[in-house]
Amino acid sequence: MKLRSVKRNLFLIAVFALIFVSCSKKSVAVPEASRVVVWTSCPEFAQYAELFNKTHPDTHAVIVYKANPAESLPPAKDELPPDIIAGPFLRTDENIKYFRNLDYFFDRKLLSSSIFYPQLLESGKVREQLFLLPVSFNLPVIIFSESNDSFVTDSYTLSIEQIRTIAATYNQRNNKGSYTKIGFTPLNNPDFLYLVTKMNGVDFRDEKGQVVWNQFRLDSTVSYMRNWFTKENLTAGIEQDFAFKYLFMPDYRKVTSDRTLFAYTTSDTFFMNMKDMDLKIDYRWIADEKSIQMEDSYMMMGIYKKARNQPGATEFISWFFDSENQEEILGRKADLNLNTEMFGIAGGFSALKDVTEHVLPVYYTQLLSNLPPENMMKVPQKLPARWDSYKSIVVQAYLTEAISAEEGAAVTPVAELEKEWRRKVFDN
Repeated sequence: MKLRSVKRNLFLIAVFALIFVSCSKKSVAVPEASRVVVWTSCPEFAQYAELFNKTHPDTHAVIVYKANPAESLPPAKDELPPDIIAGPFLRTDENIKYFRNLDYFFDRKLLSSSIFYPQLLESGKVREQLFLLPVSFNLPVIIFSESNDSFVTDSYTLSIEQIRTIAATYNQRNNKGSYTKIGFTPLNNPDFLYLVTKMNGVDFRDEKGQVVWNQFRLDSTVSYMRNWFTKENLTAGIEQDFAFKYLFMPDYRKVTSDRTLFAYTTSDTFFMNMKDMDLKIDYRWIADEKSIQMEDSYMMMGIYKKARNQPGATEFISWFFDSENQEEILGRKADLNLNTEMFGIAGGFSALKDVTEHVLPVYYTQLLSNLPPENMMKVPQKLPARWDSYKSIVVQAYLTEAISAEEGAAVTPVAELEKEWRRKVFDN
């Protein structure tokens, strides 16, 4: 364990040193002509740059960490401009104008479209022209203890209605009428409530800088979730009290405690926990009849329109999207025991089919029995750069209040929550 800790600490020191060196135009001692500047929200790109630089003596990738690169465009006049940008929420109409057309990768046979999941590759196009390449993605997961696998008869996926029905059969009360077990507590997880809106076609999306959605579908989602806890778990208060009393713990411990049957999480969190701990937990993808909704923050990569080193950027991207190089990345993480720091490639399943289907299961053996079904995966809508905060302050706050409110009680309108979000985001 000490050796593992030393290796991990040395790697993290190297990561932060590389990021620090890359953040200032003055501090980078690499000749500008050979330098490829990568803006990214994924610290693990420092490891990728290190591997790339070892085999490319004439091109040197340096990393500039950006918590959310989509918010940083265009670059400030006094900062080191990027050649490559990698992060979530880059697809908006506002940001796509800052990227170069990438069709030449396929025209020159630098890459083949067949190596990618097709729906991910398609999502990087605007009017049939490719501007962004998919890097990684995550999927919603429902987990349960292997000791309770008799409750789950489907081998690969569960729908929202199946989760509701199966969870209700797990509920138990004592002789005083108090719940000692509740199969699932949806009000305890705002991320799950939001997932239900996506699966119910509420369709939150960015249109000309505004967030829009299907109000009828939103109302029907609220009604459905209210019916869920009033019919299965009696009241919102009972469900919330139970969760506070028994489920104030990580998701994997919730299901192994036997107080609840199901917990909701995402693939990156689940597989990191499974890799780091000896857990007897099983999982199913959350799906409807046709699709599994990808997480909104799936990562993409493109070349900045005013890149100073387009040939170097092309070289780095061609290298990165080679399955053998991604296999080397995963192997190195395993050798240094770093694969518990971040799941897979850039924190998710690789957008390269071969890597996700044949390489990742070597390191995450739980995938051998249940790989992501390619034809069901659905790419999210275009969402604004500040979507995470909007989702939390506006969407999830509204859902929690509207679903748990007593019949006839006033609920804060979405417009008011949006005003509060704008005050917090833009007035600070």
